[in-house]
Amino acid sequence: MKILILLCLVFIHKGVSAFDNPYYMRSPTAMLMGDAFTAVNDDEFTLFYNPASLGRHKNDFTIHPFNPQVNGTNVLNDLERFEDFPNEPVGASEVLMDYPAHAAVGIAPGFKLFNVGVSFLANDSYDVLLRNNSHPMLDLDLRADRGVLVGVGIPLGTSRLSRKSQSGSQTSLGLGVKYIERTGVRDTLALAGPTVLESLDQDELEKILKTLGKVKGIGYGFDAGIEHVTRRGPSQFVIGLSALDITGTDFKEAENENDLEVADNRDQINLGLAAGQDFKLFHYIVSADVRALNEQMDFGKRLRFGAQVGIPGLKLMGGLNSGYYSYGAVVDLALLKITAGFYDVELGSKYKQTKSKRFVLYLSLFDFSFDA
Repeated sequence: MKILILLCLVFIHKGVSAFDNPYYMRSPTAMLMGDAFTAVNDDEFTLFYNPASLGRHKNDFTIHPFNPQVNGTNVLNDLERFEDFPNEPVGASEVLMDYPAHAAVGIAPGFKLFNVGVSFLANDSYDVLLRNNSHPMLDLDLRADRGVLVGVGIPLGTSRLSRKSQSGSQTSLGLGVKYIERTGVRDTLALAGPTVLESLDQDELEKILKTLGKVKGIGYGFDAGIEHVTRRGPSQFVIGLSALDITGTDFKEAENENDLEVADNRDQINLGLAAGQDFKLFHYIVSADVRALNEQMDFGKRLRFGAQVGIPGLKLMGGLNSGYYSYGAVVDLALLKITAGFYDVELGSKYKQTKSKRFVLYLSLFDFSFDA
């Protein structure tokens, strides 16, 4: 049973050497649009992409009080892999070898007041990858993030878009700050090593995580961005540039005997373009992002493309994220919004190196906006 508890961690986003930048949280709409969202950025996750987008907030006050999200590994395409799953550790490790597994559950309630935004964050993310047949190694990145993000979008110059204007342009500068408490494990462990074997002697999940090296860190991060919007009747074009976690967000860990660390967030510079038309009874958006301009990586891994079409109450999304497809839908019933779909992400350092198949289910209740 203890063996199965440990291996369940495999089923419950990113190991030290095998996984990508540990984001705090992502917009479900964005992920289903290939995460090409830097210039779209019009939902409740604005502060996670570009604070400058707050400069085009359309209402005096908007609130998103309750919006839980669940992400996980999409095993529907791999059901044969897990038929007759072995009870023995050796057999189980053979099935799970080189299979990236992810699970996350989180919530990010918040509000926008004119051009100021606030988002609260509570997100638990579990990422595990078992690799190396000859000497099995377990890459762990298990995180519990709690914090708050605050940002403002400041229109520049004399050219402004009023909330009801049909034509014009506006350039906005965005600034953001975040406070995050991160508790978790970030390590690579030998599956048959003493740390893992010691964890098997524990009878509770919390004790297992503590044995594996669970620590707590506190960090502050800073974001900035700039965005230009051009509107002509029902048409809109947006170009945005964001710098997230400027200089990186390094977590200061509580003292621990093995000097273990939680995963830090690297700084990332992203460029996005988005264009679309809104005819009230029908709208569409196409978007593109070039990610991590300040990092060395394969060009194909940088690219994101997305599309959205919709009518009142229903949106359909699709996208291409680092060469992998995504698709899903949003059903909006006034005070109830449901988003669901499937998406794939690249975990490796190279283009189409390590594919992770995932799903997202998102529920938002009691959203509303009003003008004073």
